Amino acid sequence: MFEGLGRWLRAYAEKDGRGYPDWAVRYLPIVRRMWRIRRMRRIRPGSAILELGANQNGFARFARCRVVVADRALEHLRAARATQDVLPVAADAAALPFRDGAFAVCVCMDTFEHFDEPTRARCVQELARVAGPSATMAIGFPAGDAAARAEAAIREAHFAFTGRRLVWLEEHALHPLPDPARVAAQLSDAAGPGRTVSVRKNASLWIWHGMWRILMCGWPGRGNALAQAALRLVTPVLCRIHTGVCYRAVVWLEPAGDPRRE
Repeated sequence: MFEGLGRWLRAYAEKDGRGYPDWAVRYLPIVRRMWRIRRMRRIRPGSAILELGANQNGFARFARCRVVVADRALEHLRAARATQDVLPVAADAAALPFRDGAFAVCVCMDTFEHFDEPTRARCVQELARVAGPSATMAIGFPAGDAAARAEAAIREAHFAFTGRRLVWLEEHALHPLPDPARVAAQLSDAAGPGRTVSVRKNASLWIWHGMWRILMCGWPGRGNALAQAALRLVTPVLCRIHTGVCYRAVVWLEPAGDPRRE
């Protein structure tokens, strides 16, 4: 009976994909703020939206609209296309194949940490180039020493639990995590006048660490199926908690003087 209950709970927890809570905490605050800034209660069909960096649960899924997704890895594009309404484009993030000012919304979440510093700077230039004159942009990434320590702890806990390494998390360790102030300054310079650049926090660090202890490290042992189900149930609440030390920083580009900007 207990084994059957465990299977049912795990199926409930994973019905939207094993990493659903982390993706939701990452994207839902971005979607809500986009709606406020753009004076929309929904994202209008036909809006030109770009996400740089593709995955199976990206901006298109949470915004429920069509998005152009650009990524160099074909497997990432195939995964995105299989689960969302996207137009996949194989492209180098530092040399995007789009015309100047092509997009009203640009999103890039948890991608910059996979690049070295010169590539990050070129990506900022390219995103600013393809963003329209009144575009809104969000560039999010893990940042700070506390986030780096939390990632190191999850890397080792996952290896101890599974005997395998998380490729995406190992890539984070190849370069120092992005500096929000530097990315903000680069974006401000690239975007020019008439725009406002700000930095906001995303995902309290204890939430990020706790999610991955459950999702990837088997905590709390035999009760993991119950913990996963509970985590998925409280995800809508976790998406609204961005206090204290946070795992992720989000650099925002917004039209200057927008009355809805907070």
